[in-house]
Amino acid sequence: MVNLTTIFGFLSAIGLLVGSVLTSLKNASAFLDIPSLVIVFGGTAAATIISFPLSKVITLTKVFVKRVLGLTKRDYPQLIKDLEALNDAYLVSKKNFEAKIPSVKDPFLVDAANVLFWLESDVETDHLRDLLDQRADTMQSRYDQESAIYNVISKFPPAFGLMGTTLGMIGLLQSLGGDSSAIGPAMSVALITTLYGVTLSNMIFIPIAENLKQQSYEDDVARRLVVEGIMLIEQKKPTKFVVEKLKSYLLPSERGDVKK
Repeated sequence: MVNLTTIFGFLSAIGLLVGSVLTSLKNASAFLDIPSLVIVFGGTAAATIISFPLSKVITLTKVFVKRVLGLTKRDYPQLIKDLEALNDAYLVSKKNFEAKIPSVKDPFLVDAANVLFWLESDVETDHLRDLLDQRADTMQSRYDQESAIYNVISKFPPAFGLMGTTLGMIGLLQSLGGDSSAIGPAMSVALITTLYGVTLSNMIFIPIAENLKQQSYEDDVARRLVVEGIMLIEQKKPTKFVVEKLKSYLLPSERGDVKK
């Protein structure tokens, strides 16, 4: 399902900006300054490429777009149903459990289920939990680092906006006492670059960073749910207990209709 809230938020921000521009001056084209665009957008792009692999930035952008389109929304009830089915199969036999694994779509659950399937009898339960927790922690640490990339990128536009302001002020000071026609363009660069930098940072990059951070949190909840589910399966707990235990990891609004 498409995330209409996020789309509405971006459209509202753009509408607010355009409305402010149109009502501020009679000549709205004064807000369009090519040198300022080059300084802020070009500088931000250059700093981003220097700081991070371009492929990583593109991947994160795709993750954000998929999230907006509703393609990466976490389906917790379905995850619990998959664990429920795996528990039913495990209570019958390991062979049934193995046959059930390919029907699972969540990659982390598939990985954890395979660990349980290949587990030798002399491996203690605590060691199994440590192994799964370590995998979950590793993934969360990497995802946190990746989601923070856009937070770093959000610092670049205001910095280049300040650079443009400094350049504009230098040009303005050089114009004093000379050609007065150069004062207007110099002031334009000085002020508009700051506007571009603040707008790009606060309306684009910071919201994307926070959105990716939320995605990382939702993924972590799902992984913790999987770890707990696999541990309950390994202990051969009753299926009804497994379902209720896993539902306790979720808010009532997130549980959906989790029924056998």
